[in-house]
Amino acid sequence: MPKCRNCGARLSKLDKDICPVCGFKNPLEGVTSETVEITSQLTIDSEEFETYKPCTKATTLALFMTLGFSGAGFFYLNYFHFAIVWAFINIGVIIGGIGSLLAFLSPVGILWGYLIMLLICYVINIILGIIVYLKPNMKDGRGEFLH
Repeated sequence: MPKCRNCGARLSKLDKDICPVCGFKNPLEGVTSETVEITSQLTIDSEEFETYKPCTKATTLALFMTLGFSGAGFFYLNYFHFAIVWAFINIGVIIGGIGSLLAFLSPVGILWGYLIMLLICYVINIILGIIVYLKPNMKDGRGEFLH
């Protein structure tokens, strides 16, 4: 369908005198309408579709249970910005900041302070992995459902 030169609204060929949306006179003057077959432009045999593998819930759960503090589960799901923030929160704030406070201010000692915070961090990541695993209709960063 042709579009109005002024506002870009889709018009029928009968609206060649005045645009019914913006009132512009002769909205189709100099505008040609061509039909394009969009199915010929899509090739499923391209390399982009050959290497794509959908994300699975089991792999996501395994990544959260083993490398969750690094944001690996979110990187796998293509949530890159959230993965970087998650890794910073886990490594920098929880293990580094709160672990240091616990290590130096409590009588448990330096090693135990960091180990307690590392354990708490792993428990949080395991719980998050279980939530992602059990959530129905979970999508990855591309908008595809997890299998």
